[in-house]
Amino acid sequence: MIQFIFGIVGGTALLMYGVDMMGEGLERMSGNMMKRILERFTGKLWKAFLAGIFLTAVVQSSTAISVLSVGFVNSGIMKLSQAIGIIYGANIGTTVTAQFMAFSFSFNLIQLSLPIVAAGFIMKIIGKGSKIINAGHSVMGVGFLLLGLKILNEGIPYMQQNESIQYFFSHYASNVILGILIGTITTALVHSSSATVGIVILLGNAGLISLTTAVILMLGDNIGTSVTALIASINGNINAKRTAWGHALHNVIGVVIALPFLHLFVRFIEYFTLTVQGSTNIQLQIANSHTIFNIVVALIFLPLNDYFVKLLLTIIKEKKSKEKVQVSYLDKLLLDTPVAALGASLRELRRTTSYSRTMAANTFSSILENNLDALKEVGSMEKNVVLLQKDLTNYMIALSKRNLSETQSIMLPGIIKGAKYLERMANHTNHLMDLQKERYENEMFFTQDALDEMKEISALLDEMYEKTCSNLSSYREADFTAMEELHASTDLKLESYSINHVHRLENEECSLDASLVYLEMLSTLESISDYLYKIEKLCRYELRGIAAPVE
Repeated sequence: MIQFIFGIVGGTALLMYGVDMMGEGLERMSGNMMKRILERFTGKLWKAFLAGIFLTAVVQSSTAISVLSVGFVNSGIMKLSQAIGIIYGANIGTTVTAQFMAFSFSFNLIQLSLPIVAAGFIMKIIGKGSKIINAGHSVMGVGFLLLGLKILNEGIPYMQQNESIQYFFSHYASNVILGILIGTITTALVHSSSATVGIVILLGNAGLISLTTAVILMLGDNIGTSVTALIASINGNINAKRTAWGHALHNVIGVVIALPFLHLFVRFIEYFTLTVQGSTNIQLQIANSHTIFNIVVALIFLPLNDYFVKLLLTIIKEKKSKEKVQVSYLDKLLLDTPVAALGASLRELRRTTSYSRTMAANTFSSILENNLDALKEVGSMEKNVVLLQKDLTNYMIALSKRNLSETQSIMLPGIIKGAKYLERMANHTNHLMDLQKERYENEMFFTQDALDEMKEISALLDEMYEKTCSNLSSYREADFTAMEELHASTDLKLESYSINHVHRLENEECSLDASLVYLEMLSTLESISDYLYKIEKLCRYELRGIAAPVE
């Protein structure tokens, strides 16, 4: 009995570990591909649906695909309706693992589990380059998955001889309500529908449960797989909550629709497996029921997607924050998918840069019009940028504890540096406003030449802000070259304006106090220009995952 319990727990643990390891390796291998496909091929609902099927079939992690979708909804690249479409597809794509497990029983692949683990281990040890290492990681995951199935399969004879276990399956698991509840709770506990469907396939293959019971448990598995996302979304933002609830409601409604047709569905699966695959093997029937159920539910939801999204918007309403600027992109749910977390962080840098541009524009407006209208607003904006810098740095620290590729490891400190530069720029902009306050309260007047110079610098800096925002969005070498020229031009003009002002002071065209304030403003503007250029260099190197040359 004790050996049986350890076998069940250990086998299940290996099965879960194998599924996670396989998905993790595949995800690392195709992280950038996932990002590119989701960005380019999700413009329409059917494209999002197909992208969800393909990507989840490739990486075998519906969670990773769902999390990426949340990140793109946050960024405005993708609408909530498209993210829900991806989830429809992801539910289908994730059934590939069940099909593989059914195939492994049919061809007795579980006997090759240890050689497969060994092959993956060798690939990781001797492999050169992250792709081979990640491929080895995935192969080891497949081996552990099969090894888990093998250990679980060794406990089947005990279960076949134990009357209590047989009674449980025949009287409880076969009950529609209890069976769905068992499947839901089990999947919620182990956080893997693939693992629980694998166990159902194993039980069916051993003759311990009928196909009807297997389908009932499978329906529960589909509900249980969304529980993890629901729990994780509790501390997430509004888009994470809506996406998680969309996943859950989609699965629950699908099960409710299927229940009245349960026996008809079972007969269809038997007919389909016999006709298409020429087999009556129950493991193939169970895997097919898992796949076909998700296909049918998706086809029901696709034409009704607009109504379903409206339902989600009605149920989960956004609470408006009266405090600081909402850091909507930095969702903790994205941390387990580094490519999505880094993408969100870059979008946060771009948004904060645009925010700083507005801050600078307000300050210049007060200087040129000689008022204090922007004083309170600029001070508040500086505090927000400081908070954003702190949040972004903490987010990067949390991300650094995940498994990162070489490219991602280069990007991470680059993002931290970019956030720090933005915080320094906000400090300098606020200092400009303090100088304007001193000028206004002490009635220090600038000459028209000085104001014209300040207006010209304002236009140059605004253009630098625009180029920086553009390259944070999508890097172009032409923009970097233009930025270099702008930075050099700004430095020359600031130097020239300082000399001009000294001449005006010598000619007694302005007061000494006003001159000191003006020269301090020019020095502060030079610092802002330098930090913008530093961010631009980050765009060229670190933020693209390229090590910057030593200067």
